[in-house]
Amino acid sequence: MIALLLLQTAAVSAPAPAWKLADRTNPAGVRSISASVTGNDGLSRFVVKCDVASEPIVSIQFIQPQPLGQGPDKAVAVRFDGGPAFNYNWQFPGTGTYITDPEAITKLTTFLVKSKTVRVETTNGASFAVQANFVAPTSDVMIRQVLGVCGYTLGVVPTPPPPPKAAQ
Repeated sequence: MIALLLLQTAAVSAPAPAWKLADRTNPAGVRSISASVTGNDGLSRFVVKCDVASEPIVSIQFIQPQPLGQGPDKAVAVRFDGGPAFNYNWQFPGTGTYITDPEAITKLTTFLVKSKTVRVETTNGASFAVQANFVAPTSDVMIRQVLGVCGYTLGVVPTPPPPPKAAQ
């Protein structure tokens, strides 16, 4: 009985995973800045990332320890504070999934910084349900910093770049 009470006390007092900021530049000169958090399962990760190479790319990523499968885009639902799901088609390159659509990024990051919890739901390559829960960041500072490196402003859909000029 005492052991059970100790386990319950330890579970209640365990700190929630904290959001971490990482800013790196690889040998090819590509800068990557990300804000991420480990899921309540201790394994999954939720990431807001900006990669700056020839053009900046913002992505939101959901990374799992088990492969999610590769193939065509498929639906991922993101819920904030247990509310209705925001459903978008994300890309699935293997153990993770990501989305780069500017409108989706804007909507998801706007809700992320106003929430306390985030839940991601999708299916793996065998069509089994996969879900993970995360704490939301305690402020918008890290998310604004990541978005700003790629020229985004939190809550504002960026204007698309002009089309390339035709060869003369």
